[in-house]
Amino acid sequence: MSHSAFACLKAAPIFSQLSDELIEQLVNISIHQKKYTAGSYIYEPDDDLSALLIVDTGKIDILNINDSGQELRLYSLYSHQVDVESSLFTDAIHHHFARARSDSSVCLIRRKDFQNLLHDNPKLALNMLNTYGKRLTELEQRQISLSLQSADERLLKYLHEIAAIQLNNTFKLAITKKELASSLHITPETLSRLFKKLTKNGTITLDKRKVTIL
Repeated sequence: MSHSAFACLKAAPIFSQLSDELIEQLVNISIHQKKYTAGSYIYEPDDDLSALLIVDTGKIDILNINDSGQELRLYSLYSHQVDVESSLFTDAIHHHFARARSDSSVCLIRRKDFQNLLHDNPKLALNMLNTYGKRLTELEQRQISLSLQSADERLLKYLHEIAAIQLNNTFKLAITKKELASSLHITPETLSRLFKKLTKNGTITLDKRKVTIL
């Protein structure tokens, strides 16, 4: 199936609400289907992220290295998913790796080209401002929702999200339990009790860091 630059950009959440006319203008400044072989790096820590990335085909892992030198997979990107969109607006220096898990193709829009287009097109600038406003509101609502959830609910939500990403109810935690506890805003002792509770009531099985959702 041939690649459509228009469909690629339209499928990206950050651009999905834009008119076809504005998408066509973005197509004119975008680069499509840059190839990466499995195991190669798209970016590394402290690289200047000067472009938004859209995964066209393949799978890309976003990784970090903990204080013990262990590689941690933070999340994975699949077709039509977007990474480092903030780089369109800021000089972003980051501390992660992006590595192709399989042969992949990536489309991108460089910050300089994007900002030049915004400067020359107030309509696009206003649309992007409104889009980011909606996304910030969604993030705020998500934070409020998380604050109202019990620790049990936050842990289960996290486990189900990982299972959905990996398309498998059995998976290995990509971060340590201490790091997971921190991300869920609970103590490691509380996390340990929650895992025991979920195991005891038959919701999950747990073997070290290998989880199965039943």
